[in-house]
Amino acid sequence: MGEIATVNSVEHAIRLVELMAASELGLGVSQLAQSLDLPRATVYRLLKTLIQREWIVQEDKAYRLSLRLTGLFQGVGAGAQAALAERVKPLLQSLVNETGETAHFAVLDGDRVVYLAKVDSPHPIRMFSQVGWRGPLHATGVGKVLLASLEAKLLSRVCDEGLERFTPNTIVEKAKLEAELAQIRKQGYAVDAEELIAGLTCVAVPLLRGNEVLGAISVAGPTARVGNPKALAKVLSAAVTASRVSA
Repeated sequence: MGEIATVNSVEHAIRLVELMAASELGLGVSQLAQSLDLPRATVYRLLKTLIQREWIVQEDKAYRLSLRLTGLFQGVGAGAQAALAERVKPLLQSLVNETGETAHFAVLDGDRVVYLAKVDSPHPIRMFSQVGWRGPLHATGVGKVLLASLEAKLLSRVCDEGLERFTPNTIVEKAKLEAELAQIRKQGYAVDAEELIAGLTCVAVPLLRGNEVLGAISVAGPTARVGNPKALAKVLSAAVTASRVSA
């Protein structure tokens, strides 16, 4: 039997991903091209395709694998982030027990936010989500919490790329988003009031270890259950308590 033919572009993409998986730091185009013995133009095309599929994220001039792969390859060693997610799951379960709504743990991934852990609400009508989902920073509770805790350079990049509108409530003006983030820093929590999905309300707080922001935890559910002031106060109280537990 003859040798089975391979597709060069697929082989190059696999080699690129394997190279990035072996590196703890982001890699530049020149490093990738030299290590893979490929033209820079080819590497650029591979990176562009993988970025579009959210397998790779760009940070300044460096590229690294995205945390979306955590959701695609659950069970495969994902390092410190996966270990942290496992440690946070009991906190999420306690939030679900107390509030009855879906709880998430999320971290920054390039210029997006990614869910690393979740515990579902017991209600039949609940938020649909999955580990590995990557969402916009400006239109999610967890995203706004993380954006509020980071340097202004990321905010400028996110705004320069354009703030996509998902619902009539989505913040799409930079000045309004800056004001929202200032309020979040002052009060210590964020609310997604149907900014990503109509009919869904989310409360999010930073998960802290000392002064270090490890990520964000959130509680989300239908606005009919979560959106009134009394319910929001209960959810916020539970989330703040959970966020103070050492991770």
